[in-house]
Amino acid sequence: MSERKFKDGIQKLLGERGKFPDWGGEPNDLFTKALFRGKRVSIAFAFKGPGMQGVLTPGKLGKNGDQIQRLFRSPADIFIVQYYGQIAESVLDQMKAWATLNSVREGKKIWYGIINGDDSNRIMAAYPKKFGLR
Repeated sequence: MSERKFKDGIQKLLGERGKFPDWGGEPNDLFTKALFRGKRVSIAFAFKGPGMQGVLTPGKLGKNGDQIQRLFRSPADIFIVQYYGQIAESVLDQMKAWATLNSVREGKKIWYGIINGDDSNRIMAAYPKKFGLR
């Protein structure tokens, strides 16, 4: 499934109707709000399409390896990186560092996580209509 189609499915799943065009210097691929622990929060996503090969490392995130840094410039409470394969622990390490920095700087809790290939498949299987599978 293409990055665009997966992103559209996530938008449908979250009820987000906005337009989020892709361009090289974007801070995120999708910025939206959703309920989390009974509270409406902002979520910033970075999606890596199936064209990427091998384990996803920080160096493969953005032309200059700075996509995580740009993602965490978004005014969000939750930050998610999604990829169709395995995601290296170094991606989580970098996300943790940026989440900690944002948390201290903004005086609030920051959440972060990954959606790897197995998680992507589980989400699509759980909500096939949202992803145009049925």
